Amino acid sequence: MGEGRERPFPAVELRADEEHCLETAARREYQRLTRDYLRGELGESEAEERIELLREFLEEADFPALRRACEVRLREGRGTEFLLFRQSGGLRYGFLDEVGGTGRSTDGSHG
Repeated sequence: MGEGRERPFPAVELRADEEHCLETAARREYQRLTRDYLRGELGESEAEERIELLREFLEEADFPALRRACEVRLREGRGTEFLLFRQSGGLRYGFLDEVGGTGRSTDGSHG
């Protein structure tokens, strides 16, 4: 989100790079959050919501399309920071520089 914008809460930020796609980043973050939650190292409510955001994203996202978008952004030298959050009860997501507070829903519509 741009400078001065407040990030939706709870949210999960991911980043792709030349070696790891957003799906891999999401799977790793899901595993890390789940492990830390089970160890009692995270607050229950926030951890549960972040884990649920990641679970929904991993089940529903169009990863081939996201990989292509990341490849283009990497070639252009643009950031691949990606944000998952809930808005109006639904999962929303998008590249951090494009989200602008609305993002994309898992059904492909824009908010």
